[in-house]
Amino acid sequence: MRKHPVNRHRSRSLRAKVGLVSALLALPILPFIGSPEAEAVAAPPAIQVGVGQADITPPTGSYKGGWACSCARASGQHTRLYARAIVIKSGTTKVALVTEDLFALSAGMVRDAAALLPGRGLDETNIVASATHTHSSQSGYMNHAVYNSVLMSTDNLHTLTSFQLLDTAADQTMYNFMTRQLALALSRADDDLTTGKVGWGHTTLYGVTQNRSLEAHLAAYGIDKAPGTGTVDDDPNGYAGTIDPSVDLLRIDQIRNGQTVPVGVYTTFANHGTVDKADFSYYSADHQGSAERGLSEKIRAAAHLPADSEVVSAFANSDAGDMSSGLDRSGPAAADEVGREEAAAMFTAWQAAGRAMTTSPIVSMKWTRMCMCGQSVDGHATDSNAWGGAAALAGSEEGRGLGAQLGVAHEGDRLLLSAGPQGRKIRVLNETGSMPGAVPLAVLRIGDQLIATVPGEPTVGAGRLLRSSIEPIVDADGVNRVVIAGYAGEYLDYWTTPEEFEAQHYEGGSTVYGKYSFDLIVDGLAGLASDLVTGDAAPAPYAYDPNRGVHVTDAAYGDGAGAGLITEQPHTAQRLGHPSLFWTGGANGIDRPVDSAFVTVQRVVNGTWQTYTTDLDTEVLWSSSSSGGYKASWEPSLSAPTGTYRLVITAKRYRLTSRTFTLSASTAPVAVVSGDRVRLTYPEAVVNQDWTARPESADAAEVTFDVDGRLVTVAGGIIPSGNHVSVPAGGARDTYDNTNAEELTLS
Repeated sequence: MRKHPVNRHRSRSLRAKVGLVSALLALPILPFIGSPEAEAVAAPPAIQVGVGQADITPPTGSYKGGWACSCARASGQHTRLYARAIVIKSGTTKVALVTEDLFALSAGMVRDAAALLPGRGLDETNIVASATHTHSSQSGYMNHAVYNSVLMSTDNLHTLTSFQLLDTAADQTMYNFMTRQLALALSRADDDLTTGKVGWGHTTLYGVTQNRSLEAHLAAYGIDKAPGTGTVDDDPNGYAGTIDPSVDLLRIDQIRNGQTVPVGVYTTFANHGTVDKADFSYYSADHQGSAERGLSEKIRAAAHLPADSEVVSAFANSDAGDMSSGLDRSGPAAADEVGREEAAAMFTAWQAAGRAMTTSPIVSMKWTRMCMCGQSVDGHATDSNAWGGAAALAGSEEGRGLGAQLGVAHEGDRLLLSAGPQGRKIRVLNETGSMPGAVPLAVLRIGDQLIATVPGEPTVGAGRLLRSSIEPIVDADGVNRVVIAGYAGEYLDYWTTPEEFEAQHYEGGSTVYGKYSFDLIVDGLAGLASDLVTGDAAPAPYAYDPNRGVHVTDAAYGDGAGAGLITEQPHTAQRLGHPSLFWTGGANGIDRPVDSAFVTVQRVVNGTWQTYTTDLDTEVLWSSSSSGGYKASWEPSLSAPTGTYRLVITAKRYRLTSRTFTLSASTAPVAVVSGDRVRLTYPEAVVNQDWTARPESADAAEVTFDVDGRLVTVAGGIIPSGNHVSVPAGGARDTYDNTNAEELTLS
């Protein structure tokens, strides 16, 4: 087979060239002999920036992507899924940064989307496209058949029609829809191009993620422990050494009529999208969706922008192969909480970026396609066959696979000795041909940071290996940080270090091309980084068709039912309750419009109806059955204004309006003693039944005490002295007038 031109020896020779160039640049600058003055170095041109997004949520009824061994179908929608795009143009150089609320994306779809945009100067070589890796997006759209597979679980072994087998063809209509919507996001961003500025910001976020494969991670330190026996204290750097806390953010501002207006961000953080589990039967962008929306809201508020102004928050996952918030948190309310923490950290990075904005950053990109052809790297062979291991069948900690459910596969199962390119992996499934045989690689410099793409899920150890290999190459050229965009360009499962691979946890079992395959990726990206610094051409891309025969056709979704019929009206509700509307219409959510609200919560303000929230945000959840039955529910927060409301359904071809209902303050809080005062605790969100984050407790704004038969109201809830002190029902109130329903006796 043809060998890819990138190898480690080439990278090292280029590193030597970089060192020579750096040394020459350090010498005093002298005028050329015979020239009156030294030749001036041209400054980078001023840039143009544009942002755009498009709805990629399909009808309901498809299997959720990412939960391969669950057969979990999405019966409804919690958060809309989007393709978000940022286009940057510097002189004749144009690049696009794209993120999609998906478990994965394929190079064929990116190529097809670009082909729908002739004349715009966009193609697979200048688009950096990443998946957020939410496991609650759709499946069935990937160019490579294996990623459209949904395997059985022990819950449905008896129902052979409820699962798909390997080599499942893409759903052509879904592929068409998603490819066109990706192209629409890109075209909207390109149409939005105007003079702008960009800047990088950075911060760290701890306490949100955990390393789910600690023992494999610890193998880098020569520590060999059985799965489940390692602790963060075993890492020389403790907990901080087991995760990647980096939050990197590229701020995008436009200059309009002499005013600077924030319009978008591209941000990375390493965290699996597995807080929403397989048993949450709704499309969801998981914690990434909450972070994307929360960050946009924070930016709008800080910049005093109108609530409907577009601020595109493109969340690209990073080296998240073994990073997760989903080990001890489950359900949409927990995902909302995680996303809010991420949004707060990202906003800190956005503020930092504001102090480093420039209208003329260096913008440069190198791209190639590398064959996974069994090349050797540093004398170590990789495999030309894609083998899944027994450990892969075990599944991850957030949701064990069929092998673990049946007791036939466990993390840590491995051979006694290393055997060939696949090391100690117990090979169980040859997936060659069903998985990509070549992958795109890219490095993109914007200003003083470099984005390196990885076509799959690198672990935190793999991420550190990649950064340590690229940073020395680009440091002398003024690049301060290397940012990893995982799940980018293509999806080829996991990428681990050789030490992690040999531990054969889920990630190593899913590193299909062998023990040293990630070294090959590192080698290719380091070579591209060298080419970028020296100005050499990138290696010619390996000749390979990532589409695998799947291309855009004319097939499209229908317009749904021509009319809907309300079958049950919403009732009076308290905050944190779920006022709901039921109706009938077209099957599997086909009535829902694309790119606009389907369910709107309206409130009476000064005698007129005004929109309070919609299903484009996170407080509304709706479902649809295969028979056309619909239910839409709203979860009003603890601070939602009380008053008169209604639900409005705006379908593709009909409109329904519910009867009015009243929202009142909540009586769910419980008054408790906390030190010298009374506080209110709020009901904990029920997993999969509640879907927005809420605080655990709050100080009471005021409390009315019964002191020896006399009512005494105290601001802040400080407990007064007395022989018999109690808080009657309704006596404790928070800032929003939510009260306790039960009496609290103090003495």
